[in-house]
Amino acid sequence: MVKAVCSDYGFDCDFVCEGELDTVIDDFGKHCTEEHGIEYEKETLTKFLLNK
Repeated sequence: MVKAVCSDYGFDCDFVCEGELDTVIDDFGKHCTEEHGIEYEKETLTKFLLNK
């Protein structure tokens, strides 16, 4: 189980997603693209979440 908190990555945003790694990567990646206009590769998001 992993958790991604948008504000942990420098955004002024309350978005949080928690769950299995693949699901969080998809949900957080979609959020970043749609809400912040930044598209991250899945490999980059995996590194963000696992190195936290």
